[in-house]
Amino acid sequence: MSSVLIPAGVWCIQKAWKGDRHYLPLATFPLAFGLQQGIEGLVWVGLGTDNPALVSRAAIGFAFFSHGFWLCWIPLMASQLEKRPQMRRLWQGMAWVGALYGTYLLVPLWFHPDWLTLSIRQQTLDYALKTLIDHPLLGYWGRVLYIATILTPLLLTRNSVVSGMGWLVLGTLLATSRFFEQGFISVWCFFAAIASSYVVYQFLQGAATLRPSSRFRPS
Repeated sequence: MSSVLIPAGVWCIQKAWKGDRHYLPLATFPLAFGLQQGIEGLVWVGLGTDNPALVSRAAIGFAFFSHGFWLCWIPLMASQLEKRPQMRRLWQGMAWVGALYGTYLLVPLWFHPDWLTLSIRQQTLDYALKTLIDHPLLGYWGRVLYIATILTPLLLTRNSVVSGMGWLVLGTLLATSRFFEQGFISVWCFFAAIASSYVVYQFLQGAATLRPSSRFRPS
C-alpha cells in the first residue's frame, strides 16, 4: 500500500502547490498514510526477524502518526478549507487541543519507550499505550476526545472533498468497531489509509484547481 500511496501523495502535493494551496494539508493525506503504513510494515519485519529494537522504534514511529500527527493535522487541514470564520477558528482551536493531547500521549515515550507495548491479536497489531494518569474514566474521555478530534472536522467542514473523506473514515470506524475490537488503532488506520485514495481521486477530478471562489484568506 505504501508503494502506491506515497507517490500518489507526492503527486497530490505537487498539484495543490501549483493550484489551490489551501488544499496542501489535505494533499498530504495519502503520503502521510503511506509513510505510516510503511512504518507499521517495519514492525512486522522486526517481529518476524526477532529484532526488538526495530519493533520498538517502528512502533513509536507508528504511534507518532496515530496518537499525535492526525490529532493536530486533521483540524488544521479543515481550518485551511473552511470558509466560515467561526468554524475556521473552531478547527484552529481543535488543532491546538489535538497537538496538546498528542504531546501528552507521546512525550513520555521518549523517556519510557516500554510504555508502548504491542501484541498480535486476530492477526493484527494491538497497541497499548500507558499514560501519565492511568484511570479508566480518563481513558474513556481520552478515546472520546480522540475520535471527536478526528471525525468532527472531517464531517462538518463545508467542503465536499473533506466531508466525503469524513464519511468514509466514519464508515471505517464503525466497521473496525464491529469486527476488530482487538487491534482497533492498527485496523482503523489501515482502513483510513485505503480511504485516503478518495483524496487522490478527487484531485484527479480537479479538486485543487484554483478557482476564483477559492481565493479566500484563512485567518
